[in-house]
Amino acid sequence: MKTLALLVLGALGALGQPNLQGVYQSIPDKAVLAGGLRNSGSPGGIQLLPTAPHAAQSKDPWKMCQPVGPFRMMAAAGTKIELAPVSTMIVMLFEDLSHGMMRTIYLKRGHPQKLEATWLGDSVGHWEGETLVVDTAGFNGETWFSDTGAEHSDALHLVERIRPVLKGEYLEYKMTAEDPRALAKPATYTRYYKKLDTEVTDDVCRDEE
Repeated sequence: MKTLALLVLGALGALGQPNLQGVYQSIPDKAVLAGGLRNSGSPGGIQLLPTAPHAAQSKDPWKMCQPVGPFRMMAAAGTKIELAPVSTMIVMLFEDLSHGMMRTIYLKRGHPQKLEATWLGDSVGHWEGETLVVDTAGFNGETWFSDTGAEHSDALHLVERIRPVLKGEYLEYKMTAEDPRALAKPATYTRYYKKLDTEVTDDVCRDEE
């Protein structure tokens, strides 16, 4: 896959904010970076309401090569992404295209009054200093919180905080999920992504069903 980054100018860096352009891959859970930085939390650690629905594991979107949604995808082991600033948005490309697809983070608008429910939701971002804050809502009911079939509702709301650390060699990625119809309390995790000198390539998913 040709890198989309070749087509853009890294406009965010020109405005004084960090230029996040590049390819990144999540580090292993047991890895410890300088300063004691390490992955923490996981989708499997969420606390559900007693009334939260569960789907049969045989219907796992992952096994059927379907998008799994940002909450589950960004915590998956070895996830590789490319961030590409394009005009007033940031495009997030996934090497595992079937499960991650492609996300667009809009920087110059808020959520529409009427959100169309989609696999990935509607993502809008803004800068708080060197941290990109991404607010996502408008999910359909086709994705899960975790591998065990825990389903979310259409009230799912995600907030992601992304910032460069260790001189830009890594991204710190913090995820928070809120869902008053499914979660007993907000669910959080942190992942670190190492910047790579490479491109995303084709990662073919094979249906397990």
